[in-house]
Amino acid sequence: MLQMLAPLRLTLLGLATLPLFACWLLALPLMLLVPAAESVLQPMIVGTWARATLWIMGVRVRVEGPRPAGGFFLVANHLSYIDIPVLLSQLNGRFLAKSEIASWPVLGLLARATGTLFIDRSRKRDLTRAIEEVTALIQRGPGVIVFPEATSTDGAEVHPFKPSMFEVPSQLGLEVSCAALHYANPPGVRPAWENVCWWGDADFAPHFWEFLKLPRTIATVTFAPDPVRPQAGAESPDRKALAEGSRRVIEHLFTPSRPASSPPPAQ
Repeated sequence: MLQMLAPLRLTLLGLATLPLFACWLLALPLMLLVPAAESVLQPMIVGTWARATLWIMGVRVRVEGPRPAGGFFLVANHLSYIDIPVLLSQLNGRFLAKSEIASWPVLGLLARATGTLFIDRSRKRDLTRAIEEVTALIQRGPGVIVFPEATSTDGAEVHPFKPSMFEVPSQLGLEVSCAALHYANPPGVRPAWENVCWWGDADFAPHFWEFLKLPRTIATVTFAPDPVRPQAGAESPDRKALAEGSRRVIEHLFTPSRPASSPPPAQ
């Protein structure tokens, strides 16, 4: 029975994604011309896609804590490509990601279609452009979502945050909202750190195929009750201090998906 889940879900994902992607393409000219239309159509189309794909893939989302509202800057630990629809199903936000992702097969297309903002961290000049885009976006109302670990992990711990990802809230004096992600599989199947978390040198296609065979997955998003605030009186808050403060908050909220005593994955 489980062997049939993957091809069935893959078919349903295509049937759900194609018409919503077509709607997004048709609405794109209007959203570019009329900012007010973007604030309604973008979250409606993307949010519908996120909730539909999670339902098809058997992912049920639990939310703890208050969701940030308005133009927020949110950081979260990064476990899997599933993090993207999980967060988009709960928030009206755009991701800020490294520029390399734009050229990735499948995931790059997904990122561009969901309105991801890209930044080339190796070019200081590109940072100025990204800050301008983020500022304009937040002023219109959507939030910005960042994975400051800059890679997905096995969920054993929260990896160090890249301070460069906090240049935006540092320069703009923004509060940083925090969220911790966790995945769990039902008893009787392999643990989530093996086949939901996407880490190491695992190839996307075979990993995704095995993920689609899971009967169900519980995704828990825990939002911090209070944001990390820039230091009072500081004209230009230290991005390292914002990164370290945000990481401490997420570590406090974090539940490991992979226990420290877990054996290596089965081959």
